[in-house]
Amino acid sequence: MIPHFKSLSHFNREELHHMLDLADRLKALDFREPLAAGKVLINLFFNDSLRTRTSFEIAARHLGASAVTVSPGKGTWDLETEFGIVMDGGKPEHVKEAIQVLARYGDAIGVRAFPEFQYYEDDRDERLFTAIGQVCEKPLINLESSFQHPCQAMADWMTLRELFGSDIKNKTFVLSWAPHPKALPMAVPNSALEMAVLSGINVKLACPEPMLLDPDLITRLKGNLLPGQQFEISHDQDQALDGADVVYAKAWSGRQVYSNPNADLAVRRSHADWQITTKKMQKTRQAKFMHCLPVRRNVVVSDAVLDSPNAIHIQEAENRLHAQKAILMSIWNLSL
Repeated sequence: MIPHFKSLSHFNREELHHMLDLADRLKALDFREPLAAGKVLINLFFNDSLRTRTSFEIAARHLGASAVTVSPGKGTWDLETEFGIVMDGGKPEHVKEAIQVLARYGDAIGVRAFPEFQYYEDDRDERLFTAIGQVCEKPLINLESSFQHPCQAMADWMTLRELFGSDIKNKTFVLSWAPHPKALPMAVPNSALEMAVLSGINVKLACPEPMLLDPDLITRLKGNLLPGQQFEISHDQDQALDGADVVYAKAWSGRQVYSNPNADLAVRRSHADWQITTKKMQKTRQAKFMHCLPVRRNVVVSDAVLDSPNAIHIQEAENRLHAQKAILMSIWNLSL
């Protein structure tokens, strides 16, 4: 049994592989048995969702559990997330009380809370999730936080295992920054990069220099490389794509968005040519294309790439369901 599922870094490779092995079995069986009958999963969404919300609700129901989704301010009290604040504004309830109450009602609590791009150190240190974890009496699941999206990463890793199996160590995974009209968090790329390192695949991170991910994260991940595993950072997208077996495109904002949003916007606008196109995919070894979704067509990636046989984003999205069944079974100590 695991107490929380907040970050891949809280587990070793063996533990994560065990969960993925379980996810593979659940997918092969199309598993729908009431192993978790009577359990209740409560998901707290501060931000919108399609795949995370539906896949977790359906995963719980396939296991016989109930699933309740709460969206603060939409039929419930709006929740204050700042700690030590004088609550004389428009938010009548604090997340501290809300989490403790929900934990008395349910058997696991999922939380999604995006960054507001105000304080980099708070987001990097997962201040909100750390505080919630300290008052949550039940297993806490990270449905995407400021800096991490471990549930997405597990589905991504499951997809890589389906593609390459034991030959993964001979393949190359490219995480490529992509343009986007909005400032977006680093959560997905951070977790995708960590997933790739843990999987044993060779890794290339391609991004404009201002969009480089947190240096402490990069240092930690390089320290987790397996013998012979390669990790490369490139600010030349064409060079990074050369020889790729997988291209994972994702938009994110660099650290400058916290201090100078206009500078972040300028970088995003000046690098519109980082869109993944058929011509760019021709530099690869007939690479598979991955994206976590939702995706902005003809901004992040062209229609031609996204609609090609090498695009596996739908397979990747389906695997959210199976990976999350395995996560729920792990936190509830259930077995087949």
